[in-house]
Amino acid sequence: MSAQTQEHLGPYRVIRKIGEGGMGVAHLGVDDAGREVAIKVLHPHVAADLKARDRLFREVETMRRVRSPFVAEVIDAELAGDRPYVVTRFAPGRTLEDTVLSGGPLQAHEVIRLAQGLCQALVDIHAAGVIHRDLKPSNVMMVGGEPLVIDFGIAHLVDAARLTQTGMFVGTPGYLAPEIIRNSQITQAADVHALASTVFFAATGLPPFGTGTFEAICFNTMEGRSQIDRAPGWLRDWLSRAMQVDPAARPGARELLRMARALDPSPRGPQRGPRTLMMDSVSDLLPPVEYGHRRQEERPPPYVPAPTLHADRPAPPSPAPPPAPKEPFDLRRFVAGSGFVGVLMLVTLIALTILMPVPGGLAAAAIALALRAGGHFFGEARRDGSREALMAMGHILLSLAFGFVVAGLLHLAVRLTASHAEALAAGAFTLGLFVVPGAGQIRGTAAGLLARLLPGHRSLVVSVAVMGPIALISLIVALGQGL
Repeated sequence: MSAQTQEHLGPYRVIRKIGEGGMGVAHLGVDDAGREVAIKVLHPHVAADLKARDRLFREVETMRRVRSPFVAEVIDAELAGDRPYVVTRFAPGRTLEDTVLSGGPLQAHEVIRLAQGLCQALVDIHAAGVIHRDLKPSNVMMVGGEPLVIDFGIAHLVDAARLTQTGMFVGTPGYLAPEIIRNSQITQAADVHALASTVFFAATGLPPFGTGTFEAICFNTMEGRSQIDRAPGWLRDWLSRAMQVDPAARPGARELLRMARALDPSPRGPQRGPRTLMMDSVSDLLPPVEYGHRRQEERPPPYVPAPTLHADRPAPPSPAPPPAPKEPFDLRRFVAGSGFVGVLMLVTLIALTILMPVPGGLAAAAIALALRAGGHFFGEARRDGSREALMAMGHILLSLAFGFVVAGLLHLAVRLTASHAEALAAGAFTLGLFVVPGAGQIRGTAAGLLARLLPGHRSLVVSVAVMGPIALISLIVALGQGL
């Protein structure tokens, strides 16, 4: 990026380029307060992928909820312009990959500190309902001896839209879970596998599933042929449980953190390692592995970004692990986000339906159907069209029933006139379209659309200056006329 033509990105001043990947370019920037930030600008060919953009909008909104001292949180995002970018916390230091390749494997106490920090990061990520999917040594910064997860799944997020269509995936061999290679159902257990592979590299300086061709490494991963026997004895059981081929057999992030806190490298600690599948008979069919030497110890092989590979061995979906606990509701963050704009718009629509029951109810039903159709045709998981139509019809009937029940209860409690009860029934019908069971897809599509139209701080301006007054006036008028 030229300092003359691209000196600023929004309110951020660009200092210098600090990295580049297949999905975008990372820059060091400074915000209005003089604080350093990392600005990741998507490549033009990625930004032109509308489906990738739509998913990125939704995922960035989800990523904003992640709060952890071990995660480089998302600070801001501008995803609607010609040059979409995401702003994250800047972490001065070196990646875990650079640290190990230049200085050798970490000491035992450093490995434990790394494992505990990464596990806590994963607990916080999963608690927000997010799957990182690209955890590896080059995505972990070492800052004061503590790990900090960076590149928070951005590469996966923009590529995921093409994942289900082409059967391709992007990632680094040796740090991908078997289910990602097989292109089967991906759950939070995939992050657990990647975390253990990353810790193995830190403890040994070796790739967890050997070296050789891309296909060979992927085969070793899918068959569970790791090099766990090369790890310290006190660490092997922990690694073995987290690197199980079956996702359901792996512990969750919280359980893995509990196990990491019990790791003991002392001689009296557990030294029994599990029996692991080593690359024996299959290795005769693969290219020979060559290792260099540094001083008198084994030097880890170079770390090479992976090419893409067709996932031609699909496997049946694996059962999902128990859901992570939800993040506590943050009122200030909600009010400052696009979700609050959606609530104000819904309040306005309900008020207009009370004032004009028939036109308002028809308009609300049309909006709900349009959002459901948009989620069906442009979402990632498309269901059968006839089934979707039946669900839409059932949802409208359920909303009508909800409206009649609410109006009937109000009529009995307050003794409303028939016209007033009809107006309130129409308003309850509009509310039901967005809150009764089955409305999750409608709300999700609306949230994604609003996040795209109102990224960053724009949503707060719109809610305060535009939708807030409109919703308040509409509600006052509707209640005054309806009651």
